[in-house]
Amino acid sequence: MKHSPKQMPAVGVKPKPVLSPSEQKSLATTRAATAIISDETAKWESKTARLKALRLAKEAEEEADLAARPPAAAKTKTVRRAKAK
Repeated sequence: MKHSPKQMPAVGVKPKPVLSPSEQKSLATTRAATAIISDETAKWESKTARLKALRLAKEAEEEADLAARPPAAAKTKTVRRAKAK
């Protein structure tokens, strides 16, 4: 690639690669797919965090209810006796 003195890039600067139309379309598709996937992942993670917080709150409430109840009276076992013949 030959450059005239006016077109010479600065030292250490590489010229930008020129993408073909198919490469540009592929790059656009990849960017769109990546955006959609990252959006779905963010929604999924926020939903998971919300549901986990609700579950933990429900479990804490259930534990508080169990702690507030008086202990149940112990049931006595009944012994079955064989019938005499």
